Amino acid sequence: MSSRECARCHRIFEKVAFEEVCPTCFPIEENEFARIKEYLMINPGASSNTVMTELGVSLKSIKRYLKEDRLEIVGDNKGFLRCELCGKPLNSGRFCESCYKEGREMIRKEEGLGLKSAYLKSSEQPTSKGIKYSEKNLKKG
Repeated sequence: MSSRECARCHRIFEKVAFEEVCPTCFPIEENEFARIKEYLMINPGASSNTVMTELGVSLKSIKRYLKEDRLEIVGDNKGFLRCELCGKPLNSGRFCESCYKEGREMIRKEEGLGLKSAYLKSSEQPTSKGIKYSEKNLKKG
């Protein structure tokens, strides 16, 4: 286990697996994501501004869900989310397909884990604009 700062409340907590939030914030986070998922199932392609306004969630939370592959940008993202290694625009995740292997290795080294990821990037192409619930939802933790 290692100490980590909660992405939501910034308290330090003992990280067990891949969680980004502390045990106190986890239920709040899951409730917020469930509301976003439900909204996007009814309104696919809604903009991040619309989701923020309608549901009262922060842009920081939406960006975190995008980086966690829980949401996906459809259409042109205009650089809203970029690969953490090369800067290429992304629709979801932290790394582009070219940098994915190197990026995951970097994360493993940072976290001191020797686990292999079973995640493979999807090559599907978006057809509209906004954000949507990502069918490849990988729950971490």
